[in-house]
Amino acid sequence: MTKQMLCRGGLLRWVVQLLRTLLLRIMSHFKAELQTSYSSPSLQIVPKYVPIPRVKGLPIVGTLFDLIAAGGAPHLHKYVDARHRQYGAIFREKLGGTQDAVFVSSANLMRSLFLQEGQYPQHPLPDAWTFYNKRHDCQRGLFFMEGAEWLHNRRILNRLLLNGNLNWMDVHIESCTRQLVDRWQTSIEQAAANGEHYELPDLERQLYRWSIEVLCSIMFGSRVLNCSEMQCALDEFSQIVHKVFEHSSRLMNFPPRLAQLLHLRIWRDFESNVGEVLQQGASIIELCISLQRAQPPSEQEQEEALYHKLQAAAVPSEMIKRIFVDLVIAAGDTTAFSSQWALYVLSCDQPLQRRIARERAAAESQLLHGLIKEALRLYPVAPFIGRYMPQDTQIGGHYVEKDTLVLISLYTSGRDPAHFEQPLKVLPERWILGQTEQVHQSHGTLPFAIGQRSCIGRRVALKQLHMLLGKCASQFSMQCLNEQPVDCILRMVTVPNQTLRLALTLQPKVAAL
Repeated sequence: MTKQMLCRGGLLRWVVQLLRTLLLRIMSHFKAELQTSYSSPSLQIVPKYVPIPRVKGLPIVGTLFDLIAAGGAPHLHKYVDARHRQYGAIFREKLGGTQDAVFVSSANLMRSLFLQEGQYPQHPLPDAWTFYNKRHDCQRGLFFMEGAEWLHNRRILNRLLLNGNLNWMDVHIESCTRQLVDRWQTSIEQAAANGEHYELPDLERQLYRWSIEVLCSIMFGSRVLNCSEMQCALDEFSQIVHKVFEHSSRLMNFPPRLAQLLHLRIWRDFESNVGEVLQQGASIIELCISLQRAQPPSEQEQEEALYHKLQAAAVPSEMIKRIFVDLVIAAGDTTAFSSQWALYVLSCDQPLQRRIARERAAAESQLLHGLIKEALRLYPVAPFIGRYMPQDTQIGGHYVEKDTLVLISLYTSGRDPAHFEQPLKVLPERWILGQTEQVHQSHGTLPFAIGQRSCIGRRVALKQLHMLLGKCASQFSMQCLNEQPVDCILRMVTVPNQTLRLALTLQPKVAAL
């Protein structure tokens, strides 16, 4: 019996060896056939996707030391710009050894990204804010919402802030802007009477206050701003919002979780200020509501306000509070610094000031519109706009995996000669219809993004910029007094690397074109 089993086992091993030999010969045969068939250079096998160039970094820290050597987070936009010049319009890099991101800077790739963003676009959020929200179980406004909750509220705000006729806002924006410019004019006249020139003091703080005032007026109506109690509350609120912005920018350079564990002051200050701004924002809303209720019904009906429109859309009061506070926090710095950059660009070109003044006297605004687009192109307050890919996708022939963070490099794209002729020059005329040879790719600048999650405050911000710059060009002659060239650094948003010094004198009456 044992002998028979041994014979059978030996036979089985022999059969297995024979099959292996045959299989190896068949594989060798097919390999030789393939090499013969595709030996021609014109019949090479090519990959399905073009690989994305990757920046090499160290195993744990990635390219952190490269970024530090380039100046750190304040110079991230210039660091990425240099990478684009080295690697092209798309590359992949693991900044700081943690976040693997794809950077794109060409107009075609940018458009392709927004086409792939999905039904519920996800964007990167500041670590400090998300950690605070989680730590305090804090429900926030539209900027922090995701999924179905975001889509529901976004559709309501699209109807009220982006689509259709928004002329009802003009009275609010005009009133707040006129008061700011009138204060400047009074100060200029007083300085002239003393034989002095007038330099705008604390411009950043003034524009912050103006931006927040405009939003309050749009939300609750301009009459609530006449209350002295409201003016004091807005003064305090704008100061707190400004502090939150400053403390957020400091936490760009240090992990917020670690700062909290080590009980560092940068985290304690941020946490305290965020709590204050959320509480103060809620208090302002309650004050506005009480002031509105105190008005006669006839006065309430005369003035359109966003608060009434949100109520009519059945948005709960608590949700209105969340939306309002986040709108103020977001618009406080973005609109203030966009205005600051536009005033700086205009102050550097006095002939352009006179041309815009003549244009405004003729009730036209093509040059003014072009100036705003140029300022936003050269100095985008958000130099990077990001989306997480909702599924595996293709961007410009490149394969991008699901959940990959793709960042648009707006600082680079806006200064790319492939998109704009003489890209470093301020040429408002390039945006005038019929003179488009200066613009090769208009989508090379997307300061408000496009797609479903584009900036909800785009039309409000543009109306504010038009109103402020139009009045300044018509009433003042502006001059930049900075002795050194003004450059931009990143502090959550793009800000000047030094305090802007703008001198104003009264503009002589200008005849129309």
